[in-house]
Amino acid sequence: MSEELEDEGARRSALFGWPLLLALLGCLALILGAAFAPTLLPRLDFWTMVLAGAGAGLALWLLVLLAGSRTRQWLVVMGALIALPVTGALAGLGAGRIHVARASIDARTFAEVDIAADGKPSVPGAAADRGSASAAYLAAIREDAADLRAYADAMGKFNLGVLSSPYLLQQSPQILADCASISGLETVARDQSRRARDRRSRAAEAVDRSGLPADAKPGARAIVTAGDEEAMLANRIEIIRASRAQCELLARRSWHNAAGYFGFANGGDRARFGETTKRLLAAAGEAERLQRAAADQRIQGREQVREVLMR
Repeated sequence: MSEELEDEGARRSALFGWPLLLALLGCLALILGAAFAPTLLPRLDFWTMVLAGAGAGLALWLLVLLAGSRTRQWLVVMGALIALPVTGALAGLGAGRIHVARASIDARTFAEVDIAADGKPSVPGAAADRGSASAAYLAAIREDAADLRAYADAMGKFNLGVLSSPYLLQQSPQILADCASISGLETVARDQSRRARDRRSRAAEAVDRSGLPADAKPGARAIVTAGDEEAMLANRIEIIRASRAQCELLARRSWHNAAGYFGFANGGDRARFGETTKRLLAAAGEAERLQRAAADQRIQGREQVREVLMR
């Protein structure tokens, strides 16, 4: 008889412990959820996070109610009714604060962007770990730099610099044998322009989808989309075509070295050379203007982000 009573007591004690155990596990789940939610879920506004946490706590309380109703542990059930929603609300608040902290770290990349004298942007290498927007922009900067090196290498193969000096052209006249090949640079320029537009689009989408503060997004977007890609492509093509025109003119060998300048006995060739030179100088000036405009846009965007983070 005593053994039966002991077994019954053990059984009831085990049953009585389930509601409390479920309540404690529920609180633990809510706390863990607060830690992982900022990584797994998009950023929500303050009250949505708090209410979502309280709702999750209430849902977990239903499990406690189910177990407690079987064992009549109403004290535990009523305590859990307060503890779980409150814990959930606090967990939602904590998750929201983590979101805000991470968003500020991500936004800091755009507040720290450095603009070189030539207008090129740079960010710390650590930006890759600051958030999705920072990582996307860092990747875009690196791809831009790789394309610039590739384009410089492609132009270097033609040695176009010799077209501006009769002395250098006399030393290295090889380009004059195939001026038409210069037009191949247009394909490189168009391909790189297409990739640049794609990069800007991806970086802008990353900013839009990120958890950056809403007020900081316009500034960050201005930074990642800086530069008139169509105008820059048109400028490159103008330089390529003017260089080819100058090459074809010089290939006629009607020029001579006139004290370090190109001299022409033929007045028509002299005039055409002056025209191509003006085209190249104008294109170079336009390239500088486009670089300054892109740099100014990045600087303005950077200041917008800084202003938001200083509030």
